[in-house]
Amino acid sequence: MTKTINTLVQDIYSLFTEPHEFDEGNVERFAHRLATHIKNRISDERGKPNLRMSALGTPCDRKLWYSINASEEAEALSPQTRFKFLYGDILEELVLFLAAEAGHTVEGAQDQLNIEGVKGHRDAVIDGTLVDVKSASTYSFKKFENHLTKEDDAFGYLDQLGAYLYASKDDPIVKDKHKAAFVAVDKTLGHIVVDVQPNTGKDYSKVVKSKQAVIEAKQPPARAFEDKEDGKSGNRKLATACSYCQFKTKCWPELRTFLYSDGPRFLTIVKNQPKVMERA
Repeated sequence: MTKTINTLVQDIYSLFTEPHEFDEGNVERFAHRLATHIKNRISDERGKPNLRMSALGTPCDRKLWYSINASEEAEALSPQTRFKFLYGDILEELVLFLAAEAGHTVEGAQDQLNIEGVKGHRDAVIDGTLVDVKSASTYSFKKFENHLTKEDDAFGYLDQLGAYLYASKDDPIVKDKHKAAFVAVDKTLGHIVVDVQPNTGKDYSKVVKSKQAVIEAKQPPARAFEDKEDGKSGNRKLATACSYCQFKTKCWPELRTFLYSDGPRFLTIVKNQPKVMERA
């Protein structure tokens, strides 16, 4: 019986509860891809920065401008952050490997796509549906579980997915051009969900031209996000998207970082000194 993406999660879980004989070819390819990811993440060799398809969803054009025109001023990624990204790579490969072992058709993994000269690589096509695999905290996972919306999409994931689908509009292995899907993994609890998103019909050729105009401007655009209240302390802090940005200290030169038990908090205004350690 032909499988569909609708049963992907239960079919993957069934591998852990029912007898299964693995395809040795799949196993060898999986091992090779894992080794390649580990090597690439650790070596972290980067060429000249350029506009990539994955950046088309970036909600802050100022960040995009800095990433191309002032990339040398980006905060260095910590070893912990780079390890976290590697963990995401590994989970992506694991999901695709288990999907194939569960009898689903997995094609086009990491195929290069192109929109007006801007290149990108999709994750894969499962049962004719383009997918983007995301590893997430339990908190973020719930956004996919409840169907990710524009209002909850702080990192532009919907436009990333839409761009990949747009770039695959003439690809015969993408049989369903009306939708794409996130396959999200809760990296803490091991839950998986398929969040199907409709094709919005957005013209990403126009998006590319708009982003190229941003990059070519002589000065960076205005900040996309304002800071916000930090509870009732009178202090103000960065919005979520800004707190993850490698250029946050360029946008907010007076930024101060305080090390709370639940992670760093980036304060733009300090009226009441927090009773926690401040990062020098």
